[in-house]
Amino acid sequence: MTFDFKDARNGAKTCSYNGKFLHSAYNPQSEGEKFVQNLKADFLPSLVIIIGPALSYCATYLRKRFPKATLCAIHFSEKFKNDFSETDALRDKVFYYSENSNFAESLLFYFGEEKLCSCIIFDWIASRNIFPEKSDKIWLELKSAILKSRDIIGTRSYFSKRWLKNTLIFCAEIKKCALLQKTDLPIIICASGPSLKSSISKIKEYRKSFFLIAVSSAYRPLLENGIKPDLVISTDGGYWAKMHLNYPGKKKSKIAEDFFALSTESAVPKNIFEENLILPLCYDDGIGSIFLKSCGIPYMPAARNGTVSGTALEFALSLTSGKIYFCGLDLAPAKGFQHTQPNALEGNSAKSDFRIKNKESRLAASQFSSNGSLEIYRNWFITNSKKFCERFFRLSDDFSFAYTLGKIKDLNWNQFKESELKGSKTAERDATKINLKKEVAILKSTDERKKLLLKTVKQNIDSEIFENDVFPMEAMLLRREVLEENLTAAKKRLNEKKAELLKEIERILKF
Repeated sequence: MTFDFKDARNGAKTCSYNGKFLHSAYNPQSEGEKFVQNLKADFLPSLVIIIGPALSYCATYLRKRFPKATLCAIHFSEKFKNDFSETDALRDKVFYYSENSNFAESLLFYFGEEKLCSCIIFDWIASRNIFPEKSDKIWLELKSAILKSRDIIGTRSYFSKRWLKNTLIFCAEIKKCALLQKTDLPIIICASGPSLKSSISKIKEYRKSFFLIAVSSAYRPLLENGIKPDLVISTDGGYWAKMHLNYPGKKKSKIAEDFFALSTESAVPKNIFEENLILPLCYDDGIGSIFLKSCGIPYMPAARNGTVSGTALEFALSLTSGKIYFCGLDLAPAKGFQHTQPNALEGNSAKSDFRIKNKESRLAASQFSSNGSLEIYRNWFITNSKKFCERFFRLSDDFSFAYTLGKIKDLNWNQFKESELKGSKTAERDATKINLKKEVAILKSTDERKKLLLKTVKQNIDSEIFENDVFPMEAMLLRREVLEENLTAAKKRLNEKKAELLKEIERILKF
């Protein structure tokens, strides 16, 4: 069956499906207006989603009622594009639902967690009555996206003040920093999935033909095998992230100064700032750039991601016009060790093993507990695979991966050799001797930077960007509130939290 379009009594277009009308046969505009008038919303939404709006006669009235909200329509199928594409311009965003896509991930990727946690969703009732199963499936996808958004907001709220403190420590303690110039070299990125082990010998064999980036958890296994990365990238702001960067065998192996790309939010051992060259990374959506600029610290932009592997990939794509190859990007639970060994967290966990609760039971438990987060990271790569697949490949020595990554191709080392070394200029160059570093920046003294940081905090603590970054939950709830008395109480609580935070920052900066 197809949609049947005809003129309503008032001359406007209306439509039906299998003899059932999706809009009034008399006055569809009036019907759309009454629909919006009867909607119940006890908060100010940032996003309004209408499922199955057909010809979207409600769109004009939704804009009048929610002028600051993003307006989104979700049609039931990609097959409906030709039928309703003329009205797509009435909304800010239109999705055509497909059961074969990662629809929840697409919603989260496009709108972000804050809008999804502050959205209202409605069915166009006539459409739901005709396509109830489609509507139910879309509601389930929306529920999944909103639950994930809630978890992300919760994580941000829990760690946001820790990330701010990390940023202040970063800006105060950094000693030497440099940026990277763009290149045309191929880049290999190493994560620490079990498949990395299969590539160690090949990485050593072809080491001179590529620029090598290690995410933090792959740093130690590479060094243990005598492989020095050109750059180590870490973006994790949690306490345990520090352990990956503290390599006890470094001095013994006489490894020279390393080069670390660190987000300002990263949790970093103090000796890293003392002994190594740092490439500051900064996200577009945070306050890190404000503090870096206030201290005169140069930086390179990075994309925020749930996993350091995603940030490393997008950074590498911005760094070279060549191809990107990723080793150890399994993104799936494995039997036994979940990471190529040695792994700092495994070494720490092993200290608690004993006869009743032994290593085998711990590893079996970790196989199942890691599945949820790995699925989220895997879905991010799958969702974005079309954007990356022309220059990005997963590389191993014919490792049998549990999952594919959408349109991203899996290559072996013979294919890498054929692509990058046979008859190419890369084969004639020694990538390990090509200096991509710019001149090291001259930084202000630590004391001077601390004074500038405290001044910057005081100047920005009441700004919208500061509140969104450091108090994400409170800021979101303030934007949603419609009752004046509740708004006043919420502002008072937020100001009290700001005063407490300022005292803590003064203590950290020792003023």
